[in-house]
Amino acid sequence: MDVLLVISDSVSINLAFWVSWSLTNGIMDLEHLARTYIFTTFVFICIFALNGLYDFEYLMSGTKEYGLIVRGFTFGMVAIVLLGNFQQDYIFSRSWFFISWVTGIFLSGSARFIMRRLLFYLRRSRGWFIQRTLLIGVSEHSIMISRQLIEQSHGVKVVGFLDEFLPVGANVLRDLQVLGTPDQVNKIVSSYNIEQVILFSNAVTWESFRDIMFMSGYNIGFRLYLSPGYYEIMPSGMKVTYKALIPFLKVDASRIQGIDWIIKTTFDYFLGLILFLISLPIILLISVAILISDGRPIFTSHQVLGINGEIFWIRKFRTNLFGYVSRRLDDQQLRAELREIKSGTLVARLLFQTGLDKLPELLSVLSGKLSLVGPRTIVPDNEYYDSQSTHPSLLSVKPGWTGPWAVWGAYTLDEEMRLNLHYIRNWTIWSDFQILFQTFKLALFPRSAVTKNSS
Repeated sequence: MDVLLVISDSVSINLAFWVSWSLTNGIMDLEHLARTYIFTTFVFICIFALNGLYDFEYLMSGTKEYGLIVRGFTFGMVAIVLLGNFQQDYIFSRSWFFISWVTGIFLSGSARFIMRRLLFYLRRSRGWFIQRTLLIGVSEHSIMISRQLIEQSHGVKVVGFLDEFLPVGANVLRDLQVLGTPDQVNKIVSSYNIEQVILFSNAVTWESFRDIMFMSGYNIGFRLYLSPGYYEIMPSGMKVTYKALIPFLKVDASRIQGIDWIIKTTFDYFLGLILFLISLPIILLISVAILISDGRPIFTSHQVLGINGEIFWIRKFRTNLFGYVSRRLDDQQLRAELREIKSGTLVARLLFQTGLDKLPELLSVLSGKLSLVGPRTIVPDNEYYDSQSTHPSLLSVKPGWTGPWAVWGAYTLDEEMRLNLHYIRNWTIWSDFQILFQTFKLALFPRSAVTKNSS
């Protein structure tokens, strides 16, 4: 894979240089291309390698990989400038620099996008590029992590667990069993061809933790990862930092940062403005319909929690309808809520079931308080959410105009919490596109399995 990436980047770099030169100076002959760019390409590849673009830990990571490409090309162009101070042959115009930079990023990013699709296909169809993984320590935290590793296509196959307190053969999750004790890690790794081991420090005794960490100083034949055991209560944004050469986990207030934040913010403002302009005539028609059928007020507003717990007001069309719409008609509470929905006016029921009552919330998207896609808004002092240890994670991103709770069928608050946390910890811009598409689909073809509430 690394060889393919190096070849792909080399072709992208040289093609970008050739296109830029052709646009600014005319067609370049192959001899000049070879003489000018072979060494420059080598410099770029070295810079890419130093930026982690050939490190398997960073590969196929979506926007993070694209961010590394932008940084690599930027450093590469700076290297060309420095090189031009020593070689007169390396004198290029500013337009050449800009076109080369933009074209190179586009070509290299496109090539890696295609290779990512190929990698996912080979994982699904051939089982290639799958890392066999062993988990040490059985706890609620380790089971949560293993479930997420199983459900996501990240090239990880969980083989089993090692634990000191459960007997060998005990079933932990699905078909995953306890394979032995932590002191047998070398034997289990060899027997099951394990490539990486995840150690949960809060699920083993101090002696086992110390012995395994002692082993990490030697060539143990597998990659060792340490999970501190606070995944379920910490906000999702964390990174390793150093103080006096001592590693610490720095807790970031926001989950989405850097280039991911730029992409998501641009996505929100650009598409939010388009949706608002398109929906203006609909908003006016709905306002008139509510005024005629149910009188004033047309809108209702309430306070909700934004990112980092910031309180702001959110506005929607008044329907006076709350609760859940569900197929579980044997539940007495849901039956009562369905009767309440049926008792509303035709306009109110239509707005509630299609989600059009939330169109005014697009103003909150344009004000930067709300995102197009995110967790459901939470009212301050909500007893259920305040009691959850995962509450800080929900506040690490902006709440959403729509979200996984609206399209993936959460029937209970616990299911909704799980969907929201899954979205936060696995966010990509492609998931936002998918959720928005499903939202529009449900607005056009509403179904009874979609959950709704007053927010």
